Amino acid sequence: MSFQHNRRKLLIAGAMGAAGSLAGVPLVVSAQQKPQGSGSVIVYDGGGSMGIAQRKAYSEPFEKETGIRVIHQPGVSAGIQLATIKAGTPKYDVANISGGAVDTFIQGGFLQAIDYSHWSTADKNGFDVVPTNKFHVPAMLYSMLLAYDSKRFASKPPVHWSDVWNANAFPGRATLASGVNAADGCTFEIALLADGVSPDKLYPIDWERAFRSLDRLKPNLAKWWATGAESIQLQVDGDAAIGSAWNGRIDVANDSGANIGKSWEQGILQWSTWAIPKGAQNVDNAQKYIAFISRPETQAHFSELITYGPTNSRAFAHISADLQPKLPTAPALKGKQILQNYTFWNSTDKTGVTGLNRSVSEWERWISKA
Repeated sequence: MSFQHNRRKLLIAGAMGAAGSLAGVPLVVSAQQKPQGSGSVIVYDGGGSMGIAQRKAYSEPFEKETGIRVIHQPGVSAGIQLATIKAGTPKYDVANISGGAVDTFIQGGFLQAIDYSHWSTADKNGFDVVPTNKFHVPAMLYSMLLAYDSKRFASKPPVHWSDVWNANAFPGRATLASGVNAADGCTFEIALLADGVSPDKLYPIDWERAFRSLDRLKPNLAKWWATGAESIQLQVDGDAAIGSAWNGRIDVANDSGANIGKSWEQGILQWSTWAIPKGAQNVDNAQKYIAFISRPETQAHFSELITYGPTNSRAFAHISADLQPKLPTAPALKGKQILQNYTFWNSTDKTGVTGLNRSVSEWERWISKA
């Protein structure tokens, strides 16, 4: 079976199964004015299981309620998004930017202010883990976890990132995110944790030590994955037996018949955010779309389809007790994880370079030596 066919079968099955679990559950809309409009809005599509969840929970109900057509465009990295905005041709009306990169957009004046007049006060106040911002609205909370073949390692599952490096105890090819994903892929934090760095000593990143650690992993590497969908597909296809993947991607794959285990120990907690780029063509529709997908009911629906934590805490009133422990911000899980330090990633070092830019340049230098 081809890569694309297998991937499509897996993801469609996951969306249908998750949507089926919601059958008969009424979607109660927040007590706020329902937006109306015309025309279209172009939104970032996370691809794979995330993209399907976006369509089912956000875009299709939004189209039905407003009459505004939603056009999904494949997601690209923060760097590419920034380049298109600088060129005056932003790729999206509604962008999705990692928390680790969004300050760069704000500091450069590349985002438009969010119009909170479309929101209820209760919903705006519901963003308590990561607050709303003048220029962006937190989209989801998720965790980069150690993912592995649960059949192969049934008797002794891996727990810590150092196990990914231990091919003797856990035989099989490994996979981590490409370093050009910078903060998003967590590869540098993972490499340091695997090398014995304690979580409270991760930042600032020791680049030399991180790459020495990655040097030791490279001989056993299947591939540096580029997208969240690819991180899962490498394990589903058997090309990799252990590596990194986001918690929601793992759960959707397993709902569709995969056998991917996960460890919350040393998971790296992250968040992304919605924003409207400078130069976007459908600003009013983008404002309405962001307001709609920030409602507690729509966020709860999204978390039913892919287990990323809602950013509006009011959504938990609409999430079943069985599902809540699977979400990264569940009380029993938060203490096992490490909150990624976005301040480091956006701050400049003594040479005037941000952690984000430094990671890419260091990665390209290192990978070119191969």
